[in-house]
Amino acid sequence: MELDELRSRTRDRLQRGELPRDKCQVTWFGPGVGEPCALCGRSITRLEIECECEQASGSALRFHQGCFAIWDEERQQSD
Repeated sequence: MELDELRSRTRDRLQRGELPRDKCQVTWFGPGVGEPCALCGRSITRLEIECECEQASGSALRFHQGCFAIWDEERQQSD
């Protein structure tokens, strides 16, 4: 997925409430475990860096490292 498409998708999902606007309470980085990315939907393989974002609600989102950076930037701009 291209960068502009990911940014547009992020803004749309933030507006629809499908992705949270709140920052992570705790953020962990490590190798992927095959879970889907909360932004792009692709699996995060063990050869990729996964970002686990724990929310205040207790839920956790998993992102590719690059997808996390896009979500974090877009959620801050949408405040």
